[in-house]
Amino acid sequence: MTDIGGRAYRIESDDDYLDHIGRSFEPQMVRLFDSLIKPSDTVLDIGANIGCTSILFGSRAARVISFEPSPTTYQFLKTNVGASGFQNIALNNVGLGKSPGRFELTFAANNRSGGFVSNKAQASAGHQVEAIDIACGDTFLAEADIHEVEFVKIDVEGFERDVIEGLRETLARAQPIVTLELNHWCLNVFQRTSVPDFLDFLRSVFPYLYAVEGADTRDLNNPDDAYHVMYHHVVGGFKYPNIVAAFHPAQLQTFGSEFARKID
Repeated sequence: MTDIGGRAYRIESDDDYLDHIGRSFEPQMVRLFDSLIKPSDTVLDIGANIGCTSILFGSRAARVISFEPSPTTYQFLKTNVGASGFQNIALNNVGLGKSPGRFELTFAANNRSGGFVSNKAQASAGHQVEAIDIACGDTFLAEADIHEVEFVKIDVEGFERDVIEGLRETLARAQPIVTLELNHWCLNVFQRTSVPDFLDFLRSVFPYLYAVEGADTRDLNNPDDAYHVMYHHVVGGFKYPNIVAAFHPAQLQTFGSEFARKID
């Protein structure tokens, strides 16, 4: 059994991911999500993997729409969400991106959580490759009649820019809170994107942008804070791996009170 947000669930997988997370699923991430999600929210879980975040969101929000492109990982997602008993989680065996198409997803045989879209790089031996379908996010949501979105979680191992580009209309209209991963290895190797370029892109989309390391929050619109984050992320061992983006300061009131630095 795995504790997810204070409740035990039976979670299945065929890799080392469950051994990695231990008996309790990422308490720091649970705390972060709890500071951002409201009970009335509609949540997009983009990169749902085997379902731990989707189950957490199902216990916190009104509606969850989950996306997992890997056919084999999706089967674990379906099993785990089904066993959770939540009826407010809709599952989709597709990824979201800028343009629809057929791509390859590469992941280590013992770690499904690190799967990346391998359109610009090939991994070493010992990895598995699956064909996956990618849909344009705006098109998918429009066709599914999903218009109101309050929170978006993106965990796609370097493919974040493509996801955001494909959701431009949704982001501009709904203006949700967005959390995403900062991972310079995935950005550089798999998407040929530097951390400064990636942060510049995010600033062009989101007026409010923060990096989180434990209880420490840094304003990525502040040059000194941005340099601190980039240095400690690239040189200091992947510090500040989580980014919180928003369109209005009022969206971040609880987040600002929960974490160390004041959100202006």
